[in-house]
Amino acid sequence: MQIRPAKIGALSIVLGALVVLVLDLYTAWQTPSHLRRTISEYGLGAQQWVFSIGVVLLAFGSALTLASALRHRLTRPASAASICLTLWTVGLVAVVAVPKQDWSNNASLSLGGSIHRLGAAVAFVSIPIAVFAFSRPWIRDGLWVARARITLGLSMLSVVTLLPIVYALAVGATGSRPWYRVVTLGYVERVLVVAEVIALISLAVWVWAAERRSLDSVESEEIKASQPV
Repeated sequence: MQIRPAKIGALSIVLGALVVLVLDLYTAWQTPSHLRRTISEYGLGAQQWVFSIGVVLLAFGSALTLASALRHRLTRPASAASICLTLWTVGLVAVVAVPKQDWSNNASLSLGGSIHRLGAAVAFVSIPIAVFAFSRPWIRDGLWVARARITLGLSMLSVVTLLPIVYALAVGATGSRPWYRVVTLGYVERVLVVAEVIALISLAVWVWAAERRSLDSVESEEIKASQPV
């Protein structure tokens, strides 16, 4: 039985997303106001281990997806897609490894808080670029045109959901109001994360399809070679 990294990667991404989604829905059912807070605040509470499992699964699945995409030549190692998908994965690991700043205990931003914030920012910005850059070269390819166009469209949707945060940062930089109070960050972040993860799943399923096609081709050649002449 052959190991299928793209399949494992896609399933890991879906499972990780479901873990965080169920955690968020359960918490929202108990305390609806929690949705106003950022998702990474789960890293400070009793559900930290659940949140960490979900994010680690996302990072692990993303890494396997990239490795399989490179193996099947869907992208190149030095491409924007590969670099940004790597940054997304590293950003997720940083979010888990370094918890969010606990403002209730420390009013000034710590080194750990800065690393966490940087990791989250890098992850949020990198994945739409990665998915877009991955899809763009394939939109006229006869074999992958449908998957490429769907995935490209989802990447553009991710960019749109990022715009409220860009607007908040611009307002915060030009005015006296803190950027995180310009919008309800918890709501905006959740819409952004949902859009980005859907785009990532589309990409992962595409790579999985390429893996299946490659393995079926190999099996077909092996069957032909085993037939008596």
